[in-house]
Amino acid sequence: MEQENIQQSSEAERSELLAAELIATRQQLAAVQQQLAAEQAAAQQAADARQRYGQIAQSVEQFIEGRATVADVVKNVSATVAQDQNLWKGAMVGAAAAVLLTSEPVRNAMGKTVDSLFPGLRSTGGSKDPAMAKAAATEKATTSADNNAS
Repeated sequence: MEQENIQQSSEAERSELLAAELIATRQQLAAVQQQLAAEQAAAQQAADARQRYGQIAQSVEQFIEGRATVADVVKNVSATVAQDQNLWKGAMVGAAAAVLLTSEPVRNAMGKTVDSLFPGLRSTGGSKDPAMAKAAATEKATTSADNNAS
């Protein structure tokens, strides 16, 4: 009878061990499947990006060869990357920077703002730009004339 009990307990222990191994194996399989799905999604995104880049490059090549207009290129680019919000955010920031850096009235206004924030910056800078040097000299002369008149 004791041997029967020992045999039954040993079979129960083996069953529990097998069940635990089965659970662990299923968990490992699920983890591998998740990793595989993530890798497949990343590979698909990379393939899509290469395809979009190819379409844009082809459109630009057609423009360079004279077979497409600027409107065609813009239409193709906007259709190709419409779903990519980061591209459009970057394009807007770039366009704003281009306007700020190339527009003379905007640069002058920015210069006045910087001058109001840091009043001594322009006069102590010793600028090599002739226009800036002339403006600094005019400002000094005006300030000196105002002080002498007082």
